[in-house]
Amino acid sequence: MHLTVIPSDKQIYLETSDTQYPNRRCHIIDNDSEFWNSIDSRILAIQYHSDGLKQIEYKNPREDVVITDISDVQKYIERFNLTEQTYQSQLAWDNNKVVGETLEQKITRLGSRP
Repeated sequence: MHLTVIPSDKQIYLETSDTQYPNRRCHIIDNDSEFWNSIDSRILAIQYHSDGLKQIEYKNPREDVVITDISDVQKYIERFNLTEQTYQSQLAWDNNKVVGETLEQKITRLGSRP
């Protein structure tokens, strides 16, 4: 697993060997100020690679802090997974098409878009 978090861009990248979703995905999570405000504003990037680099990069002054436990990054993984589940639900809704069906008919059949 490779996790990269860039707070200033509100982006979380996650690459896994999970076969359910594509191997590498990035989500911009710009609708959750509470989540981003909970992160130390000095953090430039967080990188957690299960087979290598495990660090938090700070700015002003420049400093790298080693992450010793996956629990230190678990909230980012959980937030990514929540966003990924929503994305997959929206994609499935978008791709569930019936020829000649109007949007109103689709909403009646499937409910509103997730």
